Amino acid sequence: MPGFSDEERTRIREDLIQSGRRLMFRHGPKKTTITDITDSVGISKPMFYRFFDSKADLYLEILQHESEVFYENLREELDGVTDPCEGLKRLLWCYRDYLESNPLVQQTFTQDNYREIFRNVSPEVLAEIQQEGVADIIPFIEALQEHSSGPFAERDPAAILGVLSTIALQVLHKDRYDEYEEGYYDQIMDLLITSLAEGLTTTETH
Repeated sequence: MPGFSDEERTRIREDLIQSGRRLMFRHGPKKTTITDITDSVGISKPMFYRFFDSKADLYLEILQHESEVFYENLREELDGVTDPCEGLKRLLWCYRDYLESNPLVQQTFTQDNYREIFRNVSPEVLAEIQQEGVADIIPFIEALQEHSSGPFAERDPAAILGVLSTIALQVLHKDRYDEYEEGYYDQIMDLLITSLAEGLTTTETH
């Protein structure tokens, strides 16, 4: 890229990612404009396109960074855990915390927002990113299955991964639960995660 050293290009790209993340956390990806981001970094809007093809591409980059943090936290949480039920509980709790603290990720579960944010991203690229996300988390499930002698060991890891969407739905409706009764949401989450983990890892057969 003419006019910039490798060090400057790296710095500007990282500044765009960090600024985009901060602004999108505060205002949401739909309301955050490229100009907002470039003004914060101190570069021109045309300069932005030397680093990213679109705001959606930057958003995907930010989401990938957020996912990497989640996977690292999950590794630490599951380190040394061999009991499948305990491990699955920790995985689900970690996922819950990840979603609750990350409004950007929550946005991807809302269909209208998803279509608006990624309207200029090809379905092939989105599918590839989703597959990579699945591939990154399945090894955690497989590691727990290796320590199971019950039906849990025989279940499709991708199907087990699908229960995470149940957690996501509850997070998205957290405000509604809080309106009903203080602490009601936490009670539901505790019961849901415990029931899912114990139900999936039970050694009983019918």
